[in-house]
Amino acid sequence: MDYLKGQDLRKVYPLYHAPLISTFAGVIDIFELKQLEKVKVETQQSQGGLYVAIVQLYNRGRDLSRAGASQDRDEVVAEWLAFSNAVRQITF
Repeated sequence: MDYLKGQDLRKVYPLYHAPLISTFAGVIDIFELKQLEKVKVETQQSQGGLYVAIVQLYNRGRDLSRAGASQDRDEVVAEWLAFSNAVRQITF
């Protein structure tokens, strides 16, 4: 809630690793506070064995859609990193 009030959360909560780089807790908090919606999650395994994930989010209040992408050896990690990137893209 403090984020939406314009307070600098980096001084109060461990929601950021660095400026504009959210922790996973921060990403979930921002996702819920801004009432973002997941539009699409796509994950495919490449020939090299890495999973490539793309997550698309929608902000109804701003009529804005953005996507984030990531790759990792673990499918779940790739999806979480893509989700985190999408939240950052649509927020900042």
